[in-house]
Amino acid sequence: MLVLNKYVYSMSQITIQCRLLASESTRQQLWQLMAEKNTPLINELLMQMGKHPEIETWRQKGKHPTGVVKELCEPLKTDPRFMGQPARFYTSATALVNYIYKSWFALMKCYQS
Repeated sequence: MLVLNKYVYSMSQITIQCRLLASESTRQQLWQLMAEKNTPLINELLMQMGKHPEIETWRQKGKHPTGVVKELCEPLKTDPRFMGQPARFYTSATALVNYIYKSWFALMKCYQS
């Protein structure tokens, strides 16, 4: 169970502090899922994006089609290294990789100017 503690406000940012209330075995399972399945999936997606044949075109344009990460993730769902994750974990990995590349392409576009 996730418990919301409080909101912390600053000038332009809102932070929500929470704590995970779960048994030791549940926390252990979650940690193993994140460390042994999800993080390696994110790393694999980042690597595949970096080797994609269109990467240079996207870099020059300053953006990539966000659907490409989802397409790269689909076959990895059946890869034994990444199988068995809840659907929201695959969605989260895809969203994170999209965010990282979106940020990187935006920076590269700024440097071109």
